[in-house]
Amino acid sequence: MSFSFDLNSQGYLKCRESHNLEYKQNFQLGDNLLKYIKTMAGMANNKGGQIVFGVKDSPHKPMGMTNDKFSTIDPKVIDSKIREYFEPSLKWDMKTVEFDSKPFGVINIEEATEKPIVCKKGKDGILREGAIYYRYRAETREIEYAELKKLLDIEKEKERLLWIKHIEKMRLVGPRNVQILDLYNGEISYGEHKILLEKGLLDKLNVIKEGSFTEKEGDGIPVLKLIGSIDGLVDPDNVIIAPEAMYPLTTKQLQEKLQLNQYQMQAVIHSLGLKSKPKYHTEITNGKSFIHKYSEKAEATIKGLFNRNGKESCLAMWIEQYKKSKGSSKT
Repeated sequence: MSFSFDLNSQGYLKCRESHNLEYKQNFQLGDNLLKYIKTMAGMANNKGGQIVFGVKDSPHKPMGMTNDKFSTIDPKVIDSKIREYFEPSLKWDMKTVEFDSKPFGVINIEEATEKPIVCKKGKDGILREGAIYYRYRAETREIEYAELKKLLDIEKEKERLLWIKHIEKMRLVGPRNVQILDLYNGEISYGEHKILLEKGLLDKLNVIKEGSFTEKEGDGIPVLKLIGSIDGLVDPDNVIIAPEAMYPLTTKQLQEKLQLNQYQMQAVIHSLGLKSKPKYHTEITNGKSFIHKYSEKAEATIKGLFNRNGKESCLAMWIEQYKKSKGSSKT
C-alpha cells in the first residue's frame, strides 16, 4: 500500500479523506496517539487504510512534518498501546517518505483478518470500553447497526467455510490421523502427549521448520518436523527448551512478586483458575512429587487486573469466592 502525492493546479492533494485515508499535520503523543490508534482500529474493521502525517487541513496541502516525533518513536510503543486498548491485535507498519524535499509519515493499516476489533479499555472522552470503532467517510466513530450486522455476517460465513475446509481435510486423512494444533494455548496434542510452542514460532507458523512437502526444492512452505515423544518448548530454531523456561515462577516466587500473603495467593489461584490454564501454569515432575510453576504472563495478567480494578477490590472479591468454595467443599 503506497500513498500518492497527486496534486491539483493549486498544489492541494486531489485525494480527499475517506474510509481508508486520513490526514494529519504532525505526529503527536499523549491523547493524540490514542486518537490515531482509534482510527487505526476503525480502518482495520473496515477495509484497512492509511494515516498520512505532514498534510495541512482544509485545504489538504502537503507541508511536511515540522517535528521529529514520528521518526524517533519506537514502533513498539505504538504496538504496546494498541495491545493495551484493543483486541484482537492490528497488522500495521509505519514509514517516513519524502516529497518535495519534505518529510511525511505514513501509517499503513491492514484490514483485520479477525473482526471485530474491540476496545477493551476506556479512556475518558476518547475511547469507550466495549466499543467497536469503524471508519466511515472521513471519520471514525462507533459502528452502526447496518455495518455491524454485515461485519458479523461475513465473519460467520468465514467460520462456516473454515469448518467445511477442516472437515474435508479430516475426511481425506481419516480421524485417527488427525491431531490438534491449539494456537490459543500454543499446544500440539498427540495421544497422551503435548508439545508447547514458543509464541514467536506461533506467529510465524505455516507450519514446518525442518523439511518440506514439495516436489521441487524451494517450493514448499516452512514445516515443523516432530520426531519421537517430546514434552517441552520448541523455539523457532528447533531447540527444545525445558518447561521450566516457560514457567519460571514457583508459587512462592509469584506470591512475592505480587506482594501477597499465602492465603491471598491461594485465593487468587483458585478464583482465576490459573491451574487450569496452560498459558499460566504447569506441573513439573520431581521424582514422585510435582511442583506447581507459573509463567511470567500469569504475573503480568494479575498485575494488570490490580491496576485496572484496584488491588484491594480484586483481593476482597477473590478471597470471598475462595471462602465460599472452601465452605461448599466441606458440606
